[in-house]
Amino acid sequence: MNAIKEAHYNLGIAYLEAGQYNRAVPEFEAAIKLDPNFIGAHCALCRAYLEQGELEKAGAAITAALELDANHQPALLLSGTITEAYQDRGKAYLDDKRYTEAVAAFQRAITLDADLDDSSEASDSGNTYVYVHLGAAYIGMKAYQEAIEALQYAIAQDADLVDAHYNLGYAYVEQGAYDKAVPHLERAIAIAPHLKRAHYHLARAYRETGNLEAATNAVTETLRLDADYRPAHELADTIKQAHYNSGITHLNDERYSEAVTAFQNAITLDADFVTAHHNLGVVYLKMETYPRAVSSLERTVTLDPNHKAAHHALALAYLGQQELGKARDAAREALRIDANYQPARSLLEAIDPSYTPLPTPSVSEVQDVTPSASEQLDVKSKQETHHELGMTYLDAKMHTEAIAEFQKAIDLEPDFVAAHIGLGSVYLEMEQLDEAESAAKEALRIDADSQPARQLLEDIEKARPVHPEPEQTQQTPPPADPPDAKQDLERGMVFLNSRQYDQAAAAFKRVIKADASSVEAHYGLGQAYLEIGAFDDAKTAADAVLRLNANHNQARELLQVIKFASNIERNRKIRKKVLSYVVILGIVVVVAFVAIRLNLIPWSNSPVPPNLSVAAALEEPSGNGFLDAGETGRIKLTITNRGSTVRDIEIRFEPSSIAGLRFRKPAPISKLSEDSKKTIRVSITADKNVRGRDQKLQIQLFGKTGLFGKKEAIAIQDFSFKIIPTTPDPVRPGRR
Repeated sequence: MNAIKEAHYNLGIAYLEAGQYNRAVPEFEAAIKLDPNFIGAHCALCRAYLEQGELEKAGAAITAALELDANHQPALLLSGTITEAYQDRGKAYLDDKRYTEAVAAFQRAITLDADLDDSSEASDSGNTYVYVHLGAAYIGMKAYQEAIEALQYAIAQDADLVDAHYNLGYAYVEQGAYDKAVPHLERAIAIAPHLKRAHYHLARAYRETGNLEAATNAVTETLRLDADYRPAHELADTIKQAHYNSGITHLNDERYSEAVTAFQNAITLDADFVTAHHNLGVVYLKMETYPRAVSSLERTVTLDPNHKAAHHALALAYLGQQELGKARDAAREALRIDANYQPARSLLEAIDPSYTPLPTPSVSEVQDVTPSASEQLDVKSKQETHHELGMTYLDAKMHTEAIAEFQKAIDLEPDFVAAHIGLGSVYLEMEQLDEAESAAKEALRIDADSQPARQLLEDIEKARPVHPEPEQTQQTPPPADPPDAKQDLERGMVFLNSRQYDQAAAAFKRVIKADASSVEAHYGLGQAYLEIGAFDDAKTAADAVLRLNANHNQARELLQVIKFASNIERNRKIRKKVLSYVVILGIVVVVAFVAIRLNLIPWSNSPVPPNLSVAAALEEPSGNGFLDAGETGRIKLTITNRGSTVRDIEIRFEPSSIAGLRFRKPAPISKLSEDSKKTIRVSITADKNVRGRDQKLQIQLFGKTGLFGKKEAIAIQDFSFKIIPTTPDPVRPGRR
């Protein structure tokens, strides 16, 4: 029976070597039927099925062989070959977007790999990549939780797998777990900065978490890498609109600094965003930052020459800079676009009385008009012009100029009610409530039924701080000497304007001691402290102003200036401290250098170099120690490092291609620490018609040492193995 079994086996081998795999299969099956424990026949049957591409049957055959002997080296090698075949098949399915078949192939590869001896180190990196590919296939099926589990396993094996981090981040984004997505996408970008899709999905994650600033940076980087990437353009439009909407909200809430940031971010994503430029100019106008307002509004009208509101706002900005000619030109441009645009018409009438000249009268009308009537007409025109200009200055928050124009109107016509009301409104905004009240009462003296004057008085009363009523049983204490407090306030202002800041601070403190609710004194004290560099005290004074009057815009601006100045001072101190450290460090270096030169300090400038070595051995399934024609074996590489850590180790073969042999380039080794070892197996297949010979192969190792080292050759090892050509037909045993 043994002879018959051997005959079937030898005949199967002959068919196998001749490439007649369908005829080899029944011979091996016959041998196995005669001896189910014939492990060689199981392995040979596996090889025949492999050549036919029947991976399932090959897997069943090698499983049977491993059940007979779990440590049978040829069977282990064949199992690894089947595993690689399943991986290749899975990758082909993945490329064709046949995700279900890809998942099945990768899972089969993982199952076969698990059957190998746990002590075997074969295909360590390849096994990790199977989970990366499996995760990608699950993502294709939109099975994100299964993808996450596979990718987490891969990262646990190798924390620097860029594909694993990217796919895991993407899966978390699609699952809606945006906070979990961010670190993996950032890690992928750190490893591969040019991975545009990682930047894109990072922008998606940041947008969903509400971090619009980071989302803006990420989508901007995506478009820098690929300006034509349409999904990034669509996302940028969405983020841009979110910034714009936020800017509008902040503008309406008078949170101007936040509005500036939001509009600027929108413009970062779209440099031609007309409405964002316009509203940014409006914000700067409200902040009385006229040069920036002009810049934004000029950009607006450059992008859209027919934007009448932008021309009008630009006229106001020019007016704030005292550029009356440019203001007139801008207002006229707005009216050129729309002759009935009332804001521009009112502005132009206020700053250019000649804009609407009176109709030219006939000769008879000229004879009837007496000089006094003509003078009256001229006076009326001038006082109305001053009033209109005062209102324009009031809208632009140019209070000093507004007061001057209203006063000119009153000088021309003392009973001009609207001018008195306008003057009171300016004083109210400046929180000079007594002056505002006087102007309002003067308007009511002229016209007791003036509703705007009554409303102005009500607004003034609301703006006054509320003081508790004294108890009836107690005698009201005599007030502090008002003339002294008022005089101290005036002195403080004089000292402040003459840059005698210490004297100014002392005067304002006396006022506050007499009247703790004096907004002007607290504000002046804050200005004085700012000028002498007492930033904390300046902030305390400004905060006191806002507690007394939450709408005090000058105090808010003072706080911003204090913050800016304190930051400058802090940076100056840091630079000074760093400079002192640098000087000390320089002295230490010089002393150390002298000590080394005088041999007072032993010194070695020879760091431990890397010490890599590689040992190679041939593993082949037939067990004869040679690589037979048509056989697939493996070159076992054992890489040992007895020196410093080496990173990004690349394995090269020389020659890189050999006639009659096929082998894969090994995957790089990310890191090999001191006194560590790594084993890698490289599949190598001999063609069926390969020529027999002793084959020489040089194994070269390239790697990086240190944090910033360049990749260089570190170790070289010569290796040779014998190739056996096709075996002759077997001789059938004769009858006994």
